[in-house]
Amino acid sequence: MDNWKTHDAMEAIAIISMASRFPGVKNVDEFWQNLRDGVESISLIGEQEEIKL
Repeated sequence: MDNWKTHDAMEAIAIISMASRFPGVKNVDEFWQNLRDGVESISLIGEQEEIKL
């Protein structure tokens, strides 16, 4: 294999599947859209608020 082909193969990244929970979005597609558009989704919670997982 040529050197440049080896380098390209080593630099390749593939995201096959993704699932998670993110603040302020309903699904992964909305998360990526917000990330692309620069939408801030972080919210701060106070001491009295309960974190529900």
